[in-house]
Amino acid sequence: MNFNHNDLVTCTIHGTTITNARISIDENGMPFICQNEKNGGITDDKLGYEYSWILSRDFTDPSVEDLKLATPTWNFLAWKDIILDSGGDRRMVLAVLNEAVLISQVNDFEVGSVWYLKKELQKRGYTIEGEVPAVEEITVAEAEARFGVKIKKELSFAYQRETFKDNT
Repeated sequence: MNFNHNDLVTCTIHGTTITNARISIDENGMPFICQNEKNGGITDDKLGYEYSWILSRDFTDPSVEDLKLATPTWNFLAWKDIILDSGGDRRMVLAVLNEAVLISQVNDFEVGSVWYLKKELQKRGYTIEGEVPAVEEITVAEAEARFGVKIKKELSFAYQRETFKDNT
């Protein structure tokens, strides 16, 4: 499995379970697991952690087991992911368009706040929280009431052709 710089991961190093770690990739392409438990290699960018553990370029090491992503990553940020600002305030991702992200207001997931680039959010200290919440199912009438819009209801051409072919 390949990882990206700053991916949040979990693993076991020399039998010690690490639940809070990030991948750091240096300017030469060498990956490290940055965490606060085991020292095993030095990188300039420890991403705020105390120690780093060097990996081979294929993200393996004989002393490392079960290295895996812990949460969604910025590359796969999606609608309804929760992100936290540096103060721990929660915001919901309301839309993603390429590298741009529309986030909600603090703790008010139904009101949009502002568009940011993913890199801007990372530079401002935002992190991604846990797993994606379950998708809420609502009716068209509920969506219209919630968002104050009228949703145009059209039948697809295939549905119209199939449904009304006997009427011609």
